[in-house]
Amino acid sequence: MKYILMLTLLFLMGCSSTTKKNTGIVQGEFYPCPTTPNCVSSMAPKENSHYIKPIIYEKITRKLANKKIIEILNNLKNTKIIESNDKYIHAEIQSSFFKFVDDIEFYFPTNKNIIHIRSLSRTGHSDFGVNRKRMEKIRVKFYE
Repeated sequence: MKYILMLTLLFLMGCSSTTKKNTGIVQGEFYPCPTTPNCVSSMAPKENSHYIKPIIYEKITRKLANKKIIEILNNLKNTKIIESNDKYIHAEIQSSFFKFVDDIEFYFPTNKNIIHIRSLSRTGHSDFGVNRKRMEKIRVKFYE
């Protein structure tokens, strides 16, 4: 029975795509979330299940807000920053057990005290809320 479960898991992992999905900012916006429930974005329509609140900051500069996000990411386990500039950060997070990779993004629009956020699984259909929980954890750390 144990071997059947292992073979089933390996088969299912092999059937899921590990292709990197679209990341980045196009005309001031993230790529839309796919129809699968493994993505959250502050740029999704508010009535959409993918919607998550952006991070709002006050009394600090955009540069300092950017620096805080980088510090948070540098302290997250299995996280690698792929791209970072004054308006955009893209990082990859790898799960400890199955080694699945998720993409997380942060967009800092000019002249606004807001950080748009997006987290997307590269594989599978459902993430069991992992992307949302991760971004909420980052939000809490940002406000500490």
